Amino acid sequence: MNMKIMVIKSLKYLVKTAVLIVLMLSYANAEVRESRALVVASQEAILSSELAARIENIAVKEMQRFKKGDLLIQFDCSLYEAQKDVVSANANSALIKLKSDEQMLQMRSIGKYELELSISEYEKAKSELRIAELNVERCQIKAPFDGAVEEVVVNTFETIQPQVELMKIIQTEVLELEMVVSSEWISWLKIGHPIKVYIDEIQKEFNATISGIGANVDAVSQTIQLKGTITDTSPALLPGMSGRVVF
Repeated sequence: MNMKIMVIKSLKYLVKTAVLIVLMLSYANAEVRESRALVVASQEAILSSELAARIENIAVKEMQRFKKGDLLIQFDCSLYEAQKDVVSANANSALIKLKSDEQMLQMRSIGKYELELSISEYEKAKSELRIAELNVERCQIKAPFDGAVEEVVVNTFETIQPQVELMKIIQTEVLELEMVVSSEWISWLKIGHPIKVYIDEIQKEFNATISGIGANVDAVSQTIQLKGTITDTSPALLPGMSGRVVF
């Protein structure tokens, strides 16, 4: 009789253990969700010219990395610098005339309207000088962010016109993830939710967070787009790579 009771107790213990294991596995499966993701640059830009000029130097090559503020393209600015000198001289002459008219007004040699005209001429000359200075500044195209050159579409010594595309650059310091998941996930997904991404090409895992949730659900597939920001950095991680995201 005692043996029978012991067997029954043992069976009950085994059943409880089995149920507990099933519940734990179900809980684990419910908590771990996966998705595929594509690595993209957080920012990219197609640089174009703001003036007509000859390209004097292309300081970077395709696939080359650069820092914010680095020189990318230099134009021949001889003409614009000469124009700036002329306008600067005109502005200086307008200033001299203004000061002279101020003294003459004190001596009542001219009227106040003549002085106001001198002030207007000087303000006009200053504006023209600022335009000339901006044209000289546009003779250099500098990097707006840390990144790399994806494509160069012009050559040194070519003369280009305004709005002509010159170079495509991408930001490499901050990389993002693009993914599509079930629309049911938005019931618990929030901005800042931590995730991990395992990149196939380099066989490495990176930490990331959800940084954007789509504004609409695809009615056919019942999915929604997500965007994530990779918080780890690595020179080996490049836009275009893909991997498995674990939520």
